[in-house]
This record gives sequence, structure tokens and C-alpha cells, in this order.
Amino acid sequence: MSDQESKAEWGKVAVFMSLVWYLLIVGLGAVVVVIANFPSVDQQGAVVFPRTADGLSQFFPFRGTVSPDQGLLLLALFAGISGSFLHAAQSLSSYIGNAAFKVSWTAWYFLRPWVGGVLGFALYFALRSGLVSGINAVNPYGVVALGLLGGWFSKTTTDKLQEVFETLFKTDEDAKRKDKLHSVERPVINGVTPSPVPTSATELTISGRHFMAGTKVRIGDVELDGVFVSETELKAPLSKLVNRPSGNAKVTLQIRNPEGLEPLSTKQEVTFD
Repeated sequence: MSDQESKAEWGKVAVFMSLVWYLLIVGLGAVVVVIANFPSVDQQGAVVFPRTADGLSQFFPFRGTVSPDQGLLLLALFAGISGSFLHAAQSLSSYIGNAAFKVSWTAWYFLRPWVGGVLGFALYFALRSGLVSGINAVNPYGVVALGLLGGWFSKTTTDKLQEVFETLFKTDEDAKRKDKLHSVERPVINGVTPSPVPTSATELTISGRHFMAGTKVRIGDVELDGVFVSETELKAPLSKLVNRPSGNAKVTLQIRNPEGLEPLSTKQEVTFD
């Protein structure tokens, strides 16, 4: 490895270690804030937040009194941050563990907790306004659960809020616009040929759907550049496969969208003769 490659590798290590500490501080800090400020419910059903020696309701670490509504909003915000920490930490640890971390994703991981916090905040407003039903929005347990799940499953949350908004403000004008960006569908593998793979085979043909130009083919722990044929067909050049499996070895095959697009396909088992 050259000095330049070594410096680049150490730079990448510094980036993901910084992200690990950042996510731990922000995520666990949000959990501590939720625990420290979790309210009780009196016999009349009113939410009562922790009080100072003067009997004033406060929300640590902020100064000044808070009303029950303000306190519940803050709980939803910090619970959303906590939920997004779960999502981001799982994703980051998976990419680092598979040696597939990309520095270009740094901003995504940096902003992820705050996106989740705002989602928890927005979902709480949607519930209190009656746009979404199903959870008691004035129960502190429900508020924290709402924020946690909203931040953790952010895509599901945004899809639900989009559904609510489109129901309220339904219009057909968007369908008339040209050159629209389309959502990224998860690639699906339907089959691989030849199967099993003979020693003479120089490429694999992968059939399925939602394939894209620039898609990667992951065979075992090795990632190859896929040759895009169509949305339903890819080629994987086996000549670039180092330490090619043999002897009826079974390895997993997955499809990964180009950098910056998620997600990964489910695993398909391939046998090499």
C-alpha cells in the first residue's frame, strides 16, 4: 500500500470513529434527557413534569418553566433523536463491519439524529391535531414511544405523513410535470444463470427487477461492478472475482444500488462447481 493510500485509509478511519463518538454522545445524551425529564401523571390525569426546589416545572438542561404541552413536545423531539440514533448506529456498524463505509455518507449520519427528532416532533403535532389516530398523544409513554418509533422507522413515518398530507391536499397537477425524480425501489433478484456455476463460466446473468446503471454485485465478501443490461437484467463479470469459489461451494449474492442510494437486495444463494 502506497503512502497516499495509507493516508486515505487512515482518514477514513478517523471519519467513521468520529461518527461513532458523535452518534453515541447525541443518541445516549437524548436518552438521558428523556429519562431525566420523564413526567408523572396525577390522579386527575394531568401530566406533571419534575419540579425545582421552588416548585417550578423545568425541563433539563433548559432553564425556565415549561407547560405540560411544551414538555411533551420536547419529549417527542428527544425521543425522535433517540430513535434515529438506533437507525444510524445499526447502519454505520453494518457498513463498517462489511468494509463498505463511504466517506460521502458522512453528512447523512451527522444529520440523521436531528432528522429523527424533527420527525418525532412533527408526528406529535399530527397526532394532537387529530390528523393521525391510534396513540394517546397526552400520555407520556405514548409520546416517547411515538418519537422513538418515528425516528427509528423514519421512512415509514414520512410515508404516513405524506399519505395524510396528500389526503388533505389531493391534486392531480403533479402527474402533469415532466422529468420527475422517482423513488428508489429495492432491487429484487429472481434468478441467477448458469446455476450451478461451472468453472468455465466467465459471467453470471442475474434476472430480477428494479436494477439500475452503476449497480454493484456482491458475491460473498467481494463486490463487483455490475454490467447494466436493463431494469430486469444484470451481468456480473467473474473474471474479476479473486479466489473464485469451487468444489460445490455455496456463497451469497446481493445487489447494491449505486453509492448514495439505498437499499440492498435480499440474499440469493449461488453454487460454484
